[in-house]
Amino acid sequence: MFARQLMRAAKATEVAAVLRARAYSPCVAAAEIRATQRLIVADKVVAAQAGAAHYLKFAAAAGLGVAAALAPTATALCSEGAAPPDAAQAPAGAESAPPSSGTAKPGAVVFVLGGPGAGKGTQCTNIVRDFGFEHLSAGDLLRAHMKSGSPDGNMVAEMITQGQIVPSEVTVNLLLAAMAASGKQKFLIDGFPRNTENRDAWEKTAGYDCDFVLFFECPEAVMTKRLLGRNEGRTDDNMETIKKRFHTFVESSMPVIAHYKAIGKVRAVDSDQAPEEVYKQTKDFFKVFA
Repeated sequence: MFARQLMRAAKATEVAAVLRARAYSPCVAAAEIRATQRLIVADKVVAAQAGAAHYLKFAAAAGLGVAAALAPTATALCSEGAAPPDAAQAPAGAESAPPSSGTAKPGAVVFVLGGPGAGKGTQCTNIVRDFGFEHLSAGDLLRAHMKSGSPDGNMVAEMITQGQIVPSEVTVNLLLAAMAASGKQKFLIDGFPRNTENRDAWEKTAGYDCDFVLFFECPEAVMTKRLLGRNEGRTDDNMETIKKRFHTFVESSMPVIAHYKAIGKVRAVDSDQAPEEVYKQTKDFFKVFA
């Protein structure tokens, strides 16, 4: 039993560390992964004496810490066209300039938030049609990534299976890649940021903030009725799961909305109306992008 727990802890920690390393940039992954793997191998000796729980805590902190520490050097070398160095060759105590962060801000980035069943998808379709925005769903991108069969996609799937939280940088990088591939300059990012960590990771990785947050306000009873009646075959459209989704939205997403309200970036829409009436309110916020 102990051996099995130890191997599960080792695998889960390795996946988390490698995925966190790859989230910085594909180019820096090699050096960071090699460093992380050395730590994992070395720390299994500690684990054999101290137990799986101690190993998981120790290796996770050490592995992710080294991956993050190596990122600036590897990123700088990548931008110069050089191969990332082996971690063992880095001089002790060496310092490097921080990597250039962020990308050029496109013409418009609007975060779209609202509880489950608030009508975000319907209104995003209208905005795409009338204002030429690209509609990106953070959840859809992450699910497609998991099903892609790619090494990173498989690691994301394994992390979720192990009950671990996928690093926000992974979602942010999926969004940025989809934005770059779209060829568009105006974006609706649906269901993001789900929490404060998402928001912080966006600003750190993208290097800019949204233009505003489009927030669809709707009573929980109305959203529940919509979800139970939409009959789209979703396994999470049942009463027990719906209540959990509402709770998660209030606990995690409302603090994000409060943050943006405090800086004057929330555009609230009363979505407890017919879709046509909701869109009359919504489109007024986008006339500046016409």
